[in-house]
Amino acid sequence: MTLRFAVVLLSLFSSGLTDHVFADSTGTRIVHVVLVWLKEPGNPEHRAKVIDATRRFADIPGVTEVRVGEPVPSQRSTVDSSYDVGLYMIFPSRGALDIYLAHPAHKAAQRSVLRPLVRKVVVYDFEDDGT
Repeated sequence: MTLRFAVVLLSLFSSGLTDHVFADSTGTRIVHVVLVWLKEPGNPEHRAKVIDATRRFADIPGVTEVRVGEPVPSQRSTVDSSYDVGLYMIFPSRGALDIYLAHPAHKAAQRSVLRPLVRKVVVYDFEDDGT
């Protein structure tokens, strides 16, 4: 990567034009839902570390929105509240999701926080139909 290209790319990200950079021709947003089970279920310190690490994903270029929190206990048979942390993210395109997945900050959080503390992860990705 040339220095000039890096400067142009950096200026795009810092100028708020990331939606143009990451939008695809369909304009379809991607919703990325992640449910996390800790190796030590219910451990408040580990839960807080996972929540803190995932909130930082909002700083990754192409991430439109991040919401993270603890499950709501429920007695309804259709509700699974056995997980420890839920994460909801929005991307303007599939390409933006791919960039996020390969981003160094995402990889670093996996290495330093998620893998050491997390027993199981379930991911649901779907296209937002815009309604």
